[in-house]
Amino acid sequence: MRRSMENKRLFGLMCYVNRELARRNSENLAALGISGAQLQTLIFVHKNSEAGTPVCQRDVERELNLRASSVSALLSDLTASGYITRTHIDGDARTKFIGLTAKGEQLCLKNRALIDECDGMIQDALTEDEQKAFKSLLIKIFNHVKD
Repeated sequence: MRRSMENKRLFGLMCYVNRELARRNSENLAALGISGAQLQTLIFVHKNSEAGTPVCQRDVERELNLRASSVSALLSDLTASGYITRTHIDGDARTKFIGLTAKGEQLCLKNRALIDECDGMIQDALTEDEQKAFKSLLIKIFNHVKD
């Protein structure tokens, strides 16, 4: 449902903010030799492991909204770099479960500080009430756009 209103350039502004935050994040990640998608994958596996939930490639595809071929290449790179392991479950040779190595676990913990720093930049610009409203609006926009 499109409303008739003056174009307030909200999309462009959101893209600009996203690009700036992504640029800063990429600079920090480049020093570690990984991409944002790789870090997202490691964090996703880490969170699920802490919850006792096994993760397979299909879960990563859904979480990152990427094609199977892209996720396969991403996981191969993370495996080659020593951040993850992929193991078969008994009785199912097709499904490989993803686990973090000690090196991957260490990287996740190290990058928690990086994520906190990025969150801090946003939080410093907003009051507590503005942060709550902003989060609520982002979730509302996300849910509307994804449907």
